[in-house]
Amino acid sequence: MHVHRGFHLPGSSGCALTIGNFDGVHRGHQAMLALLTNEARHRGLPSCVLTFEPHPRDHFAHRAGRPELAPPRIATLRDKLAELQRCGIDHVVVARFDDRLAAMSPLDFIDGVLQRGLRARYVLVGDDFSFAPGAPATTPCSTRPARAWASTWLA
Repeated sequence: MHVHRGFHLPGSSGCALTIGNFDGVHRGHQAMLALLTNEARHRGLPSCVLTFEPHPRDHFAHRAGRPELAPPRIATLRDKLAELQRCGIDHVVVARFDDRLAAMSPLDFIDGVLQRGLRARYVLVGDDFSFAPGAPATTPCSTRPARAWASTWLA
């Protein structure tokens, strides 16, 4: 398994991607990762996990001056990476969650990070996925422009 920092997969022509914190890699995560690796194999793509450090809620808690609101860590980054490797993931992108990333619009994230940066050709997210902590759960294709883009992106 290859671990990358930033939003680029060197030498990649695309990937099957999932996005999340994956703190603990519980059974639900394991099922999602199994689906991802299956879809990646079916499409001839490497599997990739995009995860964040620090946890987005940790970032916002510290930014608000309320570090006690940060969720407790279930696993260290090293533990998380070991679990993702055990699940058969080819690449993990560890993105720094900072003010710049937090301020990115969903469409900028889709275009700049998912499409141009990681060249995602398949994206799998959980039901609780959101572009911002505390926001209602959304999928990358929940806005009209994103749906139009996804019709060609997920082909």
